[in-house]
Amino acid sequence: MKLEILCAGIGGRGVLLASTILMETAIADGLKASASDEYGMSQRGGSVVSLVKIGEFKSPLIGRENADILLAFEESEFYRNLMFLKRGGMAIVNTSKDALPEEVERLLQERNIRIQKIDGDGIAKQKGMIKASNIAILGYFSSLGIEPYSSANITRTIVDRTKGKFVEKNLEIFEAGAEKGKGK
Repeated sequence: MKLEILCAGIGGRGVLLASTILMETAIADGLKASASDEYGMSQRGGSVVSLVKIGEFKSPLIGRENADILLAFEESEFYRNLMFLKRGGMAIVNTSKDALPEEVERLLQERNIRIQKIDGDGIAKQKGMIKASNIAILGYFSSLGIEPYSSANITRTIVDRTKGKFVEKNLEIFEAGAEKGKGK
């Protein structure tokens, strides 16, 4: 199995935690996984990109038009990182909008890119933990049937990786995201 996932967002939105959960979930399933992070001014709301590769790769980097999946924790970071998504790839975008700009929709169609939109911020806010939209997006991702990222596998990693007092709330938000994905 080979899979390249690009996680993109801004500082403080859980991009690095999400990519760690993805990497550790793959490792727990017996797969080889690596990650590479890029975060400069992230503490001031700057861009954060984390690259997760599952399988045998010589480099932890993801080149232009090579990512199978783009998890965009901010809509603006979806636009900025779209060039890394390969033709036929898939993007999950954290947005409350029903539609993206026409020219973007046209480009996605031309490149045969499947787009999934989820209001992760809305889910996290409704559940009382606004900074956990990353977990809602992972829940949505788990519903898509991409191995090893089943709901059970990611849930196990969330339990192992998050702090005790946040585990229950994170699992609640994860499940709400998964339910949104099942409805698509």
